[in-house]
Amino acid sequence: MLELSQLFKDVKQLPVLPILLLELMESFSDEDTRVGEIAKKIGMDQSLSAKVIRMANSAAYRRGKEVESIDRAVVRLGFNQIRRIVVATSLSNVFPKTPGFDKNKFWKDTFTTASIAKALAQHTNVNQETAFTCAMLHNIGELLLQILKPEECSLIALAIETGEPRLAAQREAFGFDYSQVGAELAKHWNFSTVFCDAIEQQLDPLSYEQPSKEAILIRLAVFARFAWGAGLSAEMIVARFPATLTDYLTLNKNGLVDEFEAMIDAGQELGRIISH
Repeated sequence: MLELSQLFKDVKQLPVLPILLLELMESFSDEDTRVGEIAKKIGMDQSLSAKVIRMANSAAYRRGKEVESIDRAVVRLGFNQIRRIVVATSLSNVFPKTPGFDKNKFWKDTFTTASIAKALAQHTNVNQETAFTCAMLHNIGELLLQILKPEECSLIALAIETGEPRLAAQREAFGFDYSQVGAELAKHWNFSTVFCDAIEQQLDPLSYEQPSKEAILIRLAVFARFAWGAGLSAEMIVARFPATLTDYLTLNKNGLVDEFEAMIDAGQELGRIISH
């Protein structure tokens, strides 16, 4: 059985995060972050600039004339939306493609999960931008396993096809699962405990002495995405949110059903912008 520490032995194989993303990760606790400085740094990356401008001109944000400069796009979108685009783009770019793994579907699902977590956070006292980013990070352990252990992951995929749950298959093959790998990677990247705890606790947050509210939002968002994909109605999904989780968050369900389709659309729109 592989020890988790062994997986992180060869640091050269681990993804390296762009400086801009690290700066934005720190900005959650820095109220003095200046949008103008971020805009200048985005302007130095042609691919990222194109995505920001595309988002600013999308149906959801377009107001009047089309914007053509990164400065105007930043003004139109605002800092929080800019941060979401940079986080989503950077994370999706740092992990290379691996044969036999559908990276596009992975990120499409992740964007949707993050969008739902952000929307749910607005009905709690959890910061919605932090919730969004935690949800964007929740599955990074899966990606790292695909990069470092592709053969084992192929065998796990076959086991899943025969009906074995992903967690059970991973734990049998490695002795640990994607949430533990993701939390370890977040620590390697020196992310704050908010992000590390959210990733580590996401599978069973209430079993921890100090449950992470962001982890609970991830759990609810993943549940909602799966249920929506299975064809359940918004009313049924919201009604079936586990009470132990919603009670801990004191989540106010008023308006959630009406907002539900917009949560999904926002995630899919982000996916379209990032994938082009």
